[in-house]
Amino acid sequence: MPSASSAQTQPAAVPRADGPLPVPPNLIALTQPAGQKRLLGSVSNQSYWPLSQYFETQRNQAYCSVATSVMALNALGIRRPASTLYPDFPYFSQEDFFRGIDPQIANAAQVSKEGMTLDQLAAALHAFPVTVQPYHAADLTLGQFRDLIRETTRHGDRFALLNFRRVEIGETGGGHWSPLAAYDAASDSALLLDVARYKYPAVWVPVAQLYAAALAVDNVSDRSRGIVIVGKGAG
Repeated sequence: MPSASSAQTQPAAVPRADGPLPVPPNLIALTQPAGQKRLLGSVSNQSYWPLSQYFETQRNQAYCSVATSVMALNALGIRRPASTLYPDFPYFSQEDFFRGIDPQIANAAQVSKEGMTLDQLAAALHAFPVTVQPYHAADLTLGQFRDLIRETTRHGDRFALLNFRRVEIGETGGGHWSPLAAYDAASDSALLLDVARYKYPAVWVPVAQLYAAALAVDNVSDRSRGIVIVGKGAG
């Protein structure tokens, strides 16, 4: 089992024969009518449209940071590299993610076992032509955390990559990464596009619970989790 930033060791979830794990009652799945209404009624929903076009499922249980990053890189519309998977079409992929990254910062073998910390992913993303702004939740108030999500999701050219711990939002598992795609003021919730799509669907999560989940200490870095904002531009 992955054991660090992406998925701290937790009791194994019991697989369901008919699909993913049940959505906790405090969360609203995007596929529910209430979830769809919330998205369409939100002012801060511009991140959803480009991200949804490139929604990925992490290729192994520790690659949540990689899948989250690949979604954002493709959605930004920046120049894409040659792709191993699609030789005739440049594309950011999980298979090729580490090709231009200093292996001392992060490498596929290590991340396949441990995942990535917030600062590690921020450093890795500097290898791409993007702006990168990491925020540890412990350095933010709840209000600042909310403002960061609200303002970022109002745009389609920058994205909020959330590092959080699942238990604080009522889910099964440990540390995880996924992008945030929208914010709804009426319910004070944000839309989490979960890259572990075999486990949980995209859900609306109360921002106060997301903040608590981002405050959870990563046992590798010994620091809180948080958000990395990625946008167009030179890194």
